[in-house]
Amino acid sequence: MRKDFAVIVQLGLAFAFIFSAFNSQGLIEISVLRGISKAAPESGITEKSGYYSLSIIYFVFTISNLFVPPIVQALGSKWSQVTGALCYLVFMLAFLRLNALLLYAGSALLGFGAALLWTGNGMFLVQFSRNGKLARNCGVMWAMIQSSLIIGAIFLIFVLRTGDLNSVYQLIYTAFAVISSVGILVLACLPSYPPVYELEEVTSGSQENLIEAAENREDDVFIRRQTSSLLNDFREEKRSDYFFTADMLVLSITFMYTGIEMTFYTGVFTACISATTALSGYSDLIIPYSALAIGSGQIIGGMLTGTITKTHSISKSQFVIFGMIAHIVSFFLCFISIPFDSPLHKSNSMTYIEPSLAVILLTGFLLGLADAFWQTQVYAVIGLVYGDHSASAFALFKFFQSFAACVSFYYGSLLFLHWQLLILVVTCFCASLAFVQIDLKTRSIVNNE
Repeated sequence: MRKDFAVIVQLGLAFAFIFSAFNSQGLIEISVLRGISKAAPESGITEKSGYYSLSIIYFVFTISNLFVPPIVQALGSKWSQVTGALCYLVFMLAFLRLNALLLYAGSALLGFGAALLWTGNGMFLVQFSRNGKLARNCGVMWAMIQSSLIIGAIFLIFVLRTGDLNSVYQLIYTAFAVISSVGILVLACLPSYPPVYELEEVTSGSQENLIEAAENREDDVFIRRQTSSLLNDFREEKRSDYFFTADMLVLSITFMYTGIEMTFYTGVFTACISATTALSGYSDLIIPYSALAIGSGQIIGGMLTGTITKTHSISKSQFVIFGMIAHIVSFFLCFISIPFDSPLHKSNSMTYIEPSLAVILLTGFLLGLADAFWQTQVYAVIGLVYGDHSASAFALFKFFQSFAACVSFYYGSLLFLHWQLLILVVTCFCASLAFVQIDLKTRSIVNNE
């Protein structure tokens, strides 16, 4: 295995550990907190605390993305990820002695940590991807991350066979904390500096950096980032003005949609099916069953983007269109099979078709498949268009994504399901058009060069 690819696999493994914990807890958090609100009302936890917690996470994530790029530049992409992952660990530990204040404070801390983690991750991927391999690496890493849902779902199935969420949630979160710790250790073992694999791939503007790094060469040549003060990095960040470019404003539509659809499959969808009394025969196991389906879709989607791009000339736009179709079908299945009032409370309302495990699993699979197509192609287009300033561009991506997630988690606690699905369908079409426009423009520029 090539050294650069081994680094990407190690990165994916670290994220698989961390997000086998966090993604799995996200699927059960709303249901867990609903149970705590009834079992321990003195804790201050309410029936909607799960929505509020997730909204706080993404609100702080949104604000943090405005100023984390210079912090990432100062810490480096590796240590930014380690620091951010530690915040995830603290959030998991908060559930062992839970009250409302600790929940919301932990949510805010996690939001800041997520900004560090994901901005550092985007920067790391660009730095450690050989020329033309970014799309493959995004797909491989994304598939490994989403395998975490499979691992988490299997664990939840095993635990929930012996009890319900209310009786075993502390055991679950203890296990999540241990798994997150392993992921942090794997991140800490990553190399700190990216290799340059071929001299001809280095642009004239980076020749001096290559010469400076020659003394650190073993099998590869490493470029060491120049040290600079936090203030200087911040000023440089402000001068770049990516926020006000036409391309970034168009892409922001796509970025925001990824936040809205992420909110739906990570929180609203599982909250709805766990509140649907027609599915109560499966008890709390319906959540890990759906997680298995979502995770399977995401793994297959990530593998497809990683392998098909090597053997077939399928464009980024085509993958996004496939993702749009899969999303529209999954939203329609939700519309006809899940009670409209299920996002808010337990429901036995009539639906167009009888809710069934088969329909839920198919819906989850399509949600996961579509999400993988969207996320990997967004990563790839950012790396292609903004490769020289990846920290700034990925921070803006996460800013728009987390802003939309914050808003959608909040209205998720207020709106019936059919209104949420309408928002998803409209924004899906708009996001697809925006992405195709930028992709066609980028390919035209590359072809002309």
